[in-house]
Amino acid sequence: MVETFMEKYSVWLTTILAAGAAVLLAATWETIPMTQKLPAMYMVALAVHEWEELKYPGGFVELAVNMTGVEIKNLGLAKLGLFAFTLWATVIPFIGHRVGWLVASTVLLGYIEALAHLAAARVSPGRFYSPGLVTALLVQLPVTVYGTWYLASNGLVVGVEWLWAFLFLVVPLFGTQAAIVKSNGQSYPEFVRNARRAVFTKEGRKETRRKQREQQEKQEG
Repeated sequence: MVETFMEKYSVWLTTILAAGAAVLLAATWETIPMTQKLPAMYMVALAVHEWEELKYPGGFVELAVNMTGVEIKNLGLAKLGLFAFTLWATVIPFIGHRVGWLVASTVLLGYIEALAHLAAARVSPGRFYSPGLVTALLVQLPVTVYGTWYLASNGLVVGVEWLWAFLFLVVPLFGTQAAIVKSNGQSYPEFVRNARRAVFTKEGRKETRRKQREQQEKQEG
């Protein structure tokens, strides 16, 4: 089934996408415009980031579950939704690179990733790290900052176009997130409340760290 395949191999699909982007960048660096290079570079950055989140060291899904209380019954379906969003956020801007705000939507994703992982680091047992934080800050964010500067300084995205870019990114992002949450039997408002409690209240952070430690002890035992 598709769900089983995605549960096992979604990270490899992202890696294949990134490998193709890397080969393309190496072969055409002198000829393709920066507006195509940016989404392609982000494909590579996103794959590296996903390996840290899910494999080395991994554990971001478990941390998110403990933060929000949502029990993921079908991880493969959730990964399918996230891979579909990856294609939306990178491949469409790559193809439509002549539309500056489409490229900007890819660029803006790095800010969301950095903020999300910094927030998650607040509730992890180590308090200074969440799976994916290193690549979010050292791989994704540099592409994002440079891309923002390039698009703005060259007048490729101006004024309200930044809003279009933001909406093009966040509507499907949070729509996918809400669909995943609902498919696992939790209301999205409850999901958001639990996440806020975990990040912004002392009790929520303590409870999430306790769950994380209990899970780690169970895995080690």
